[in-house]
Amino acid sequence: MNNISIKGLELKAIFALILPSLFLGVADNFLDNVFWGVAMLLVLGALVGLILPNIVSTWLILILTVLGISGLTLGYVRLDIYAKAILLLSFPIEAYLASQLRECIFRWSIYKKNEASVYRYITHYDQNVKLQTTYNAQKLYQKISRILREKSYLPLWDDFTIIKWEHNQQFAQFNLEEHSQILKQITKVLKKSRLVDENLYYLGNGEFLIISNTIAPGTLMVLNDELKAELRALKYGDYHPAFKMATQHIVEEDLILYPDLDAILKHLKRKLETDLVVEYLKGVES
Repeated sequence: MNNISIKGLELKAIFALILPSLFLGVADNFLDNVFWGVAMLLVLGALVGLILPNIVSTWLILILTVLGISGLTLGYVRLDIYAKAILLLSFPIEAYLASQLRECIFRWSIYKKNEASVYRYITHYDQNVKLQTTYNAQKLYQKISRILREKSYLPLWDDFTIIKWEHNQQFAQFNLEEHSQILKQITKVLKKSRLVDENLYYLGNGEFLIISNTIAPGTLMVLNDELKAELRALKYGDYHPAFKMATQHIVEEDLILYPDLDAILKHLKRKLETDLVVEYLKGVES
């Protein structure tokens, strides 16, 4: 539905709420019988429009309107033309507008549901890099914690690797489109270099997270070395982005130190800033 039809629907819904007051105000100038007749027809019209399906309400409006016209014009009714007109118009107009009000309420409920779904989708999935976000990583960490505790008799572990694009915000201030393209290139490198059973996430602010489930230390070292080499080679035009990486090994005993994902992310980011062992990967070799 386009914006014009939506606005028209809203206007009809508003008028459906105002119409009874207008009609009753006019009917108050006639006899009491006319006033109460209009009031009953308005109530009937509102009920028909709000409750019955459109096809049923349409036929009911046509039938009752034809009967009303027949009764007021063919029969002997001592009412002037204005009283007859307001009696004839009250029911069909109110029934039609009430059905529009119901349609407006229905579409608004759909819109709110879709809005909530879109918000959840945006929260869980980054549209630019096509990766899941922190929310999903938190959910996975909860599952990992549960499995490590419940299966403590098995040799299970997880490794968390963070990759940070240094000075990405400064670059984005003057090169927003290029910033977006470089993020996509980093994502492409990650998807190409990591194993299928590893989980990739974009944390925002140029930070990526890799969760590796029970991968042998030697294998993980090779994977990280390959990733470092590919990140060194990454460039966009003449610009060579610089990266930092840090990894943390987690077993069941470490869950005391890292009860949730936020705790381990804080630890990894602290390692990025303070650990002398962490490599500062540059696109241009010094």
